[in-house]
Amino acid sequence: MDACDILRNLQEKKNVLLMGAPGTGKSKLMNDVARLFERGVAIDPMPTHHPGAAIPIPAIPENENLGALPMLQRPRRKVFRTTLHQNSKYRDFLTGITPRYDGTEGYQISEGILYRANEFAKQPDSAALLIIDELNRGPAIEVFGGSIVTIEPDKRLGDDNTPAENTQFFEILSPETDGYIEYAFSPHLYILAAMNQADVSVAPLDVAFMRRWMSVKLAPDYAPAYARFGGRPDDVIPNENPSARDVYNAAIKALEAINKKIVIGRGPEYQLGQGILLSILPRGSGIDDALDFVLDVWSMIYAHIEELFFGEPVAMAYILNSEREDSPYFLNEVYFAGETKFVLSHTAINRSTVYGLYRSLLEGDDA
Repeated sequence: MDACDILRNLQEKKNVLLMGAPGTGKSKLMNDVARLFERGVAIDPMPTHHPGAAIPIPAIPENENLGALPMLQRPRRKVFRTTLHQNSKYRDFLTGITPRYDGTEGYQISEGILYRANEFAKQPDSAALLIIDELNRGPAIEVFGGSIVTIEPDKRLGDDNTPAENTQFFEILSPETDGYIEYAFSPHLYILAAMNQADVSVAPLDVAFMRRWMSVKLAPDYAPAYARFGGRPDDVIPNENPSARDVYNAAIKALEAINKKIVIGRGPEYQLGQGILLSILPRGSGIDDALDFVLDVWSMIYAHIEELFFGEPVAMAYILNSEREDSPYFLNEVYFAGETKFVLSHTAINRSTVYGLYRSLLEGDDA
């Protein structure tokens, strides 16, 4: 699903939630949607060359219907952005009483980002896109408050921003009158949020809250990684004397093999996306640059595995293929306080050994 698809879903559903494992491209997709919303045209208006890809110069996606979207026909469009965190408050999102910041004593009614986005959307010929990252890292239910039900498409104001038959209101403190008023959302306000389902450090979102969103799940996509490094999924990984391309291919294939096991052991939402190979660039184009790059990547991959299977050395050993003779990882059985324990250890992992490490993670014909 690309930015054009997300825009079409936003037009119909008003609220779209991107969900997926870390590194699956949620942030990039939100940025693409934001640019497309502001421009109102295709993000890549010219053909782009992707060396090594199955189709080196793919056709430009068909977007002939995109210009017909009502949101893009409104000449005044603006993107608002925020990230939820543990200290996010209702007043930061809608309105509330806050101290004055102009040096004078007293209090004022705040204008939160959802309030500002909605007020912009209610202006003539306007549309607003509110992007919320890390939706589940903050107290989302408390932050939205009484507006949870009213964000639904059929509960909004009419197309001319006047009350319709099914419009539902909720009460807020008005920054203009300093009193309580009945408030509703514009149909020209669109909300795009993202969350990491595998984040075990935060509580899951309320089911009643979740059903107000159209959920879009993103899975790891290895094609962009192959395209960046000039490889192909069917490339054979040599035993020795690898080229830089072989090194990158081995890393991509190993990530895919690890994810297959993570799906079985923890579930698909705990995979590691292709972004771990795309967020940074190698320092150069040589073999040593490739080895240094995948060495840095391995530290991130291993940290993810270690977090998922903390305290489970046997499971980690299975993920890492420690039973293979060429694996740098090995499982030791030791005795401690009268009990048998397992300890996962490894030999040195450096520029000289990291390619062999990635090969040891491959299965079948890839190995």
